[in-house]
Amino acid sequence: MKKLLILVQVIGLTILMACNSGGAGKGGSTDQPYGEKSGIVTYKPMDMMGVKVTQTLYFNDYGKQEMRETMVEGNMMGMDMRQHTVDIRDGNIMYHYELENVSGGQDRATKNAYKSTITPEMFEQMKIESLSEKFKAKLDYKDEGKETVAGIEGIKYSIAPDSINRQNRITGVHFKNIPLKVSMGQMEIIADKVDFSTKVPADKFKVPEGFTVVDQPTEQSMPEMPAEEPGSEENPHD
Repeated sequence: MKKLLILVQVIGLTILMACNSGGAGKGGSTDQPYGEKSGIVTYKPMDMMGVKVTQTLYFNDYGKQEMRETMVEGNMMGMDMRQHTVDIRDGNIMYHYELENVSGGQDRATKNAYKSTITPEMFEQMKIESLSEKFKAKLDYKDEGKETVAGIEGIKYSIAPDSINRQNRITGVHFKNIPLKVSMGQMEIIADKVDFSTKVPADKFKVPEGFTVVDQPTEQSMPEMPAEEPGSEENPHD
């Protein structure tokens, strides 16, 4: 269970932050990375190990504000589970909270919203196509050409954020810096519908009332990919 959720976190973070083709978006601002003012990207459900993951990305103000809503549900190792989480980014501030976290019939969700700050270094790592040579080498960046997703032709790339396990590559496709597809092995999240005409409500980018904001350590880099251990079995209670 723990490994699956880490993988979902890595792919989700890549989707949330996306990548920046040719620098900043509207007006050249580093916190407005997208070339569309607002939008909603609905991704196809992803099935893995008996668990279904669905995600929806909302953004406003050319990507200065983003909200990713993730649903994870299914049966793993004989245990029914369901998670409903939200990740919000407003500039360089991120919030993560759970609306539901059911496992074994118990809802373990708290009313905490975990707040962290993204450093300039982390922003630079996420600006895939305008990476410095230093970060291109660190992430083993490769230009993979173009690919059409959800009827939109986007720019394709691949990176290896885990410097120890270079075989764990993440491949992405983006349009005007907006993420359309992210793949790592059998885990693949692909845009099913993209809507740039809808104005996203402002409350999508706010932590709901009743949650306590808890400060977390500053986000320094993308989480490491978990290494595979041949013959190992995961404990569903991890």
